[in-house]
Amino acid sequence: MGIREDLLAKLAALKRSAEAQKAALRAGRPAKALAAAELARGHPKVSVDVGFQSTVYGTRLGGCFGWCWLIFTCVHCVAMFYGLSRGSVKVSGTLVAHPAWWHYLVLALFYVPFFLVGFAFTVARYRVILTDASVVVRWRILPYVGWTWTLPVGEVVDVSLAYRGSRQNDKPSEAIVVSSQGKDIDFGAFLAPDVKEHLAAAIRYYYAGEEGESAPFIPSA
Repeated sequence: MGIREDLLAKLAALKRSAEAQKAALRAGRPAKALAAAELARGHPKVSVDVGFQSTVYGTRLGGCFGWCWLIFTCVHCVAMFYGLSRGSVKVSGTLVAHPAWWHYLVLALFYVPFFLVGFAFTVARYRVILTDASVVVRWRILPYVGWTWTLPVGEVVDVSLAYRGSRQNDKPSEAIVVSSQGKDIDFGAFLAPDVKEHLAAAIRYYYAGEEGESAPFIPSA
């Protein structure tokens, strides 16, 4: 009985530890408070466009995984098209000795999702539009292909780096989390760590200033 109780106690302790770790990851950590000089210096991988009513930050989601994926997909695609032209590729389990145009079309459509995944990790871009009324995040794999998130903001805007379910190299990957009025949006989990840090800090600076205090809320007209 003693061994069984010890085992159960250890399992319960491991469960509590895992739950505490998960809670800490989800709670995250506040974005860095930038000084005005740091903000002016910027980041080489983050563009900025300061307008009269908004500030727009942009960055590209690029990484070795995406480029490796694209290269492999290109090589595989070329090999399959060559094999189809030579009559050595099966379509729906049947060897196609004399391919028609629609065989090539079907094969091309098959590769579209794989190329989109590659583009998503290489040439996809984030545009973060900050105004006094909202935060708008646009992620585009290609022009007009992607998603948009909008968060109306109030007097207090919190910016943090926290785990929201994404993993990279089998490790939890922090996302940029912007919260206001009881709601939040998260994005950028696969951005480079230094880019995430700078972008989160820049968003915090826009709404809270250099010292991190809440900026006066200016309602939209």
